[in-house]
Amino acid sequence: MSLYVDVKYLNMASSRFELFKRKGEYLFNVRCPICGDSQKNKRKMRGYLFKKNNDLLYKCHNCQWSGSFGKLLKEIDTILYKQYVLERFADGETGRGKGHSKPQKVMDFKPVFKKKTLIDQLMDKLSILPRDHEAVEYALGRGLPKESLSRLYYVDNVQNVVGLNEKYKESIKTTEPRLAIPFMDASGRLTAVSLRGMRGEALRYILVKVNEDAPTVYGMDTVDKNKPVIVVEAPLDSLFIPNSIACAGTSFNKIDELGLIKEQTTIVFDNQPRNKEVCNLLDKYINLGYNVVIWPSNVSGKDINEMENEGIDSYKLITDNTFSGLAAKAKYSLWRKI
Repeated sequence: MSLYVDVKYLNMASSRFELFKRKGEYLFNVRCPICGDSQKNKRKMRGYLFKKNNDLLYKCHNCQWSGSFGKLLKEIDTILYKQYVLERFADGETGRGKGHSKPQKVMDFKPVFKKKTLIDQLMDKLSILPRDHEAVEYALGRGLPKESLSRLYYVDNVQNVVGLNEKYKESIKTTEPRLAIPFMDASGRLTAVSLRGMRGEALRYILVKVNEDAPTVYGMDTVDKNKPVIVVEAPLDSLFIPNSIACAGTSFNKIDELGLIKEQTTIVFDNQPRNKEVCNLLDKYINLGYNVVIWPSNVSGKDINEMENEGIDSYKLITDNTFSGLAAKAKYSLWRKI
């Protein structure tokens, strides 16, 4: 009922917006009435109303003003807001057709929201952004699965991440928007954020560590250690592979600390037979007794994302080319000569 009332009053108030467009069943795009949006481009619309649970929420990607639809309505039309409050909240907790026969007077209503995590305060999940948003188009343009959008974030100014760790205040000087990839531990606590450039930036990735002692391993909050686990190099590559994690930087050296079952763990390096570091690491994990993937010579893609974009089922390719022990050593010696 509450969502129905929100949409009803939003349509009634639509004339209060300079521009108003319905982009989906519960997604609306407006020119922000709080900041006025861009003063140079009069067609710019960076305010969005979207469904969350059984409510409409508002967020402007220019001024960062956010809140409930009721809070926004109060800013743009106080008379309509009073009607809205009476209709939506007069029955309180008693429910429709129960309790009071007359509406109770609502005094200075203040909606209560679940407290946001710090990362949710600083940036937005791709899954709540419109389809034509730059970050969503970038992710889907890379071929990432649609269901992975709920695991990725967008930050409109990379300097905002300083709020996660003041240590980076001096080192992050640019202000461009970036795709944000959060690293969580097994308990769901944020340990780091990798920020991927989307506009051809010279520095493609910026890593911000929240917990300096935690290994930068992506996917520890979603992986099931009791099932076969696939370990890849890049977080975005792991989004294509079920029950996988990604080790960034030197975190491959900490695999033994992750509590994985060695016999059920498969190590997947990028397809770079001429890269000395990759070859050395592959040889190391063969000797340590892990399962490893030796890519077949007819595969040209450097990594899983490239292979997927070439129409290759990377998961099947991995399972068909996993080796261990002497078989892995024999395959490795041929692969490194390609």
